[in-house]
Amino acid sequence: MNPLENIKVKVSPDLHDKLPRKWKKIGDIIIIDFKDIYSDDKKKEIAKIYAEELRVKTIIQKNKISGELRKPEDIELLYGNETITEISEYGIKYKLDLAEIMWSLGNTGWRSALSGPDKVSEFYTFNNPKVIIDYFAGIGYFAIQMAKGYPNAEVIAIDKNPKSIEYLSLNAKNNDVKNMKVINDDCRNIESKADVIHLGYIGNTIDFLEHAHDCLNEKGTVIFHDAYRNNWLGFKSRSDWGSIPKKFSKLVDTKGFNVAKFERVKFYGPSTSHIIAILNKN
Repeated sequence: MNPLENIKVKVSPDLHDKLPRKWKKIGDIIIIDFKDIYSDDKKKEIAKIYAEELRVKTIIQKNKISGELRKPEDIELLYGNETITEISEYGIKYKLDLAEIMWSLGNTGWRSALSGPDKVSEFYTFNNPKVIIDYFAGIGYFAIQMAKGYPNAEVIAIDKNPKSIEYLSLNAKNNDVKNMKVINDDCRNIESKADVIHLGYIGNTIDFLEHAHDCLNEKGTVIFHDAYRNNWLGFKSRSDWGSIPKKFSKLVDTKGFNVAKFERVKFYGPSTSHIIAILNKN
């Protein structure tokens, strides 16, 4: 019997069609949306059942992520009171506080970076870079992977969120990373030169591309993430994803780059896609 069926056994039948069928398990914490259950007491009662069935210590009501710091808004604890958890991915251990920091399960495959399948690793494979900068490092999702994958390079990990930096420093230490410099600042204040710059932001990544261009050495490369409407990209079906969108190429050309590789990471609903691209400095 799957977990939801076990949960239904313990819940009044009139609420069965209102029970959440999906949730995000991050370490030993569940983020879930009880949007169809309006009573706070009933939410907490059912959250306890979910926690016991799924064997987690805390249940958090799904909330919004906002602002440049990408912080969760208005955390509501439905069960338990601990928001700090640990996750292991691709040989890396991460610690974070879900009340202060976002964690995207949808990017799991792409966080594998160099240790992942060919489709992913080809976007993170470079010829002996000396300096790599991660502009939106968070708790080290990509920065630690790159520091491990390029032990002879200096990795500069930057983030504006002081809580992210706190956990990034801890995660680097816990994973025995020796070649990383951690900076709590706006990436646009950085003047270091790099061979590779990682832009792992979603929303207005293009606004940071000119600064990245100035910080890149000759023939440097940007790993570029963002989200675009499929219609703007010119993609109407899955077969279109084998090409580099002309509008996107023209856009990054105005910033001094050409597109070497382009791929969809995942869909954001039916009309928008998270994309990744390798941009080489012109």
